[in-house]
Amino acid sequence: MKKRRVQIEGYENGVTLAKAWISEGLMLCPEGEVIEGGYRLVDESYTEDEDVDLNLLALWEKRAVERGDRKAQERIRTWNEETFLAYVGTIHKRALSEKLDKNRYPEVQGLAAYKDREAKGIADVFGTDYRRVLLCKDIYRGPTYMFVTEGREQGRCELQKCTTVIFKKSPVGSIIGRNMDSGIHAMDGLQTYGEPVLYQYPEEMGYSYIYPIQINSRGLMIQGSSIGYPNEPISESGFRVDGYDLILRFSETVDDAIELIGRYNLFFEPAPSSLAVVDVNGDAAIIEKTKNTFAVRKTDRRSIFTTSGVAVEKKTRKIQGDNTQTYQFEFKRHQLIENLLLEEEKAPTIEAMQRIMSNHITPSPVCRHLENLSPYSQLVTLYSFVLIPREQVYYFSLIRPGPVYPCQQESTKYSYWFI
Repeated sequence: MKKRRVQIEGYENGVTLAKAWISEGLMLCPEGEVIEGGYRLVDESYTEDEDVDLNLLALWEKRAVERGDRKAQERIRTWNEETFLAYVGTIHKRALSEKLDKNRYPEVQGLAAYKDREAKGIADVFGTDYRRVLLCKDIYRGPTYMFVTEGREQGRCELQKCTTVIFKKSPVGSIIGRNMDSGIHAMDGLQTYGEPVLYQYPEEMGYSYIYPIQINSRGLMIQGSSIGYPNEPISESGFRVDGYDLILRFSETVDDAIELIGRYNLFFEPAPSSLAVVDVNGDAAIIEKTKNTFAVRKTDRRSIFTTSGVAVEKKTRKIQGDNTQTYQFEFKRHQLIENLLLEEEKAPTIEAMQRIMSNHITPSPVCRHLENLSPYSQLVTLYSFVLIPREQVYYFSLIRPGPVYPCQQESTKYSYWFI
């Protein structure tokens, strides 16, 4: 298990993080799928591929092309890299200047300034403009892509499409299954991913937690799936908070997490998302979060789940709109998982969870391959894991070149612990 001892001072923490990443062959990349501390990273070997271009303009133009957004593509071609960096710098200054009520938002007092110093520490070690570091944070990637598309696109809602399934109680406690789906181009940058990474926080900064499974020292886990709400107005606040970090550092129970989301909803990133939360007592909930509101789902059943692309609660489903072909396609996967659970939750085991996460029933399978792509989704399953919090172990499978998908390999068993 890797360890990151979080420092009290932001700049020092940035230097510590950057040196650890470099020693492990990781580098910053706005489109990376290795996520640590709110930053996106890739394996260093990824950049040796002649087809990889880490130029900001090329990356954002590629995203515009993939989404069929000709207007965004044309706008990007009229800019230089400084256009992006200046915009990121502007929204960062807004975040630094925003004053939040100390009584309502005590958990984040001083956070923007801390993250500012942290980014500068990282930038100094990597020898780069600190605004490039900021662009590798999800809290700035979404607003930046909105800038590119003149507000037509919220940024992250189509980048990752994930599924999280929870057996709330079993002979070994709760069991969580997770598939992360994204573009096949991200495969090479993930090849050292999966080993647990402990972010060890000083007591005064909150609970410690583990990447990539996102579980804290009190046994609370949170994962997210992407959902787009293209017709919903967006909060104008400059301040954004990494919602996963906030919940993991300050929540012990599912109800704690729901309360935090209620208070921080307008600042919460990822903004449009469906969050799966489970705690050490086996309580679990799905929080379908739009940019301005949210709906909570709990159930008396032995299982609960969320999958990308579909809001199913009445309030959020109405905001999203359920009459599009894309929604109907994604909803078929929701129905598939619901039907699978009717049988598998009768005897909730690790093997039962693995069967669900590797299910390939078309047209909208849980485990996605190149050969079963549809016009509505061009993403594949990059990694899959099954987590057993009571035993502090998880089984992790990562896509390999070929591609060889997670479902086609033996899982690696990882143990984790808290200091």
